[in-house]
Amino acid sequence: MNTAIIANGQIDDLEKLLPSILRNQRIIAVDAGLIYCKRASLTPDVLVGDFDSCPKEILDAYSEIPQTRLPRDKDETDLEVAIQEEWKRGVETITLFGAWGKRIDHSLTNALILGRNPGKLRMETEVETAFAICGKVELTCPVGQVISLIPLYGQAKGITTSGLKWELKNGTLDQNFVGISNVSLKPRVTIEVQDGLLLCCQIYDLG
Repeated sequence: MNTAIIANGQIDDLEKLLPSILRNQRIIAVDAGLIYCKRASLTPDVLVGDFDSCPKEILDAYSEIPQTRLPRDKDETDLEVAIQEEWKRGVETITLFGAWGKRIDHSLTNALILGRNPGKLRMETEVETAFAICGKVELTCPVGQVISLIPLYGQAKGITTSGLKWELKNGTLDQNFVGISNVSLKPRVTIEVQDGLLLCCQIYDLG
């Protein structure tokens, strides 16, 4: 089972994200992420949050949906709690929507959260998908796709890539050297990191 979690970040083209959202068996709305659900006529399985940013009239319209109501003062964000609850249910993967934009602090925190569950948690916007890499992964992608590799939580060492325009062989990425805007030369790209974590961004639309 796979879960889509819709948060209250920036979504400019909800219609474009709908096919990706609907590929999931469960939909969770986090606080004012419920606004996006209403716009798209989506009925979430669960509502999670302290609901400090969700208009009361929208919350009332979904009063029959199960809620996990949280206190405003807490150590985790509403989104973090929603993710934790889904892992407890035994879901295989979670994709975050509306997890980027509006606030820098929330956006950066959500990017860091990806590093807690490499291979199982990803963030998707209208133009790209981001996820953490630990160990070795093989990506399927169109030739010419832009792919960026950014170290998470400090240095990432022993990085070897295959299928990219600018390859790394046992390389290191850190705050001084970040792999921005590389390009796939093959439909399959291999990325391996021996020590540390990488944030991988696959860009689908550069506008």
